[in-house]
Amino acid sequence: MGWLNNSNTGRALASVFLRGGNTEAIEEGATYRRIHNGNMVETAEVLSISDDAFGIPHVRYQVSFRRTNRNDFDGDARMLSLSSFADRYTELVVN
Repeated sequence: MGWLNNSNTGRALASVFLRGGNTEAIEEGATYRRIHNGNMVETAEVLSISDDAFGIPHVRYQVSFRRTNRNDFDGDARMLSLSSFADRYTELVVN
C-alpha cells in the first residue's frame, strides 16, 4: 500500500518527518505496552503499518487492558498515526 510498505527504507524516511518516539523500531507483529495508574496494563499488538491517502503512516493494532484484580478487556482493532503510536507505546514486550 504505498511507499511505506515497499521497503524498510520507506519507514526510515518516514521517521525523518515525524516527531515523537522511535518510529523506526515499530514493526508488524510486535507487541508494545504502557502501564497506567492503578497497575492497569494496556497492551497493543501491531497488526499492520500503512500510509493513508495523504501519505501519513498509520498503525493498525489490537488493544487489550489487564488489571491486577483480573478485570480484563480485549478491545477491537484501533488505528493511530505512526508518530502517535510511538509516543503512546514506548515499551516493547519481548517474548
